[in-house]
Amino acid sequence: MNLTNKVVWITGASSGIGEALAHEFAKEGAKLVLSARRLEELERVKRELSLPENAVMTLPIDMLCPEEFAAKTQSVLAHFGRIDLLVPNAGVSQREKFLDIAPADFKRLMDTNFTNLVLLTREVLPHLLAQKSGGILVTSSVSGKIGTSFRTFYSASKHAIQGFFDSLRGEVWQEGVQVTI
Repeated sequence: MNLTNKVVWITGASSGIGEALAHEFAKEGAKLVLSARRLEELERVKRELSLPENAVMTLPIDMLCPEEFAAKTQSVLAHFGRIDLLVPNAGVSQREKFLDIAPADFKRLMDTNFTNLVLLTREVLPHLLAQKSGGILVTSSVSGKIGTSFRTFYSASKHAIQGFFDSLRGEVWQEGVQVTI
């Protein structure tokens, strides 16, 4: 995909893989929507990108608040008029024994890494389908293919990502929407 002037929405853009992707997409000429919980970190990334003001939007988002996803999606559309690539990258890790992780922590991990990522995709996908173009670029892990000790819930979330987005790809590719994991 030629990214010149394409609107790319990245969650988890305040650090790690999301921040690195923002820099790479900026080099390719994309217009960016940077989302994460910490506005001050999003603003830092925005400054470091050195993009024109009209080419980057910071949009705080908490992946544990799916009730806000429709309004956030509308904010992006109001600002840029379209979304060309969704990069639902936000996520949390886990490194502890299965019996040591609290059920509330498991739920938070699954909601952040899988369930709410899918719900954000559900908000954006109709716009991609209406355009008959665009894509979804999902961050997974080797743990999504091979489970390892001390990574039970993280691995489960990444296996779910693999299964869901592999299936979604089969539903949308003929409509011009690409899904890449």
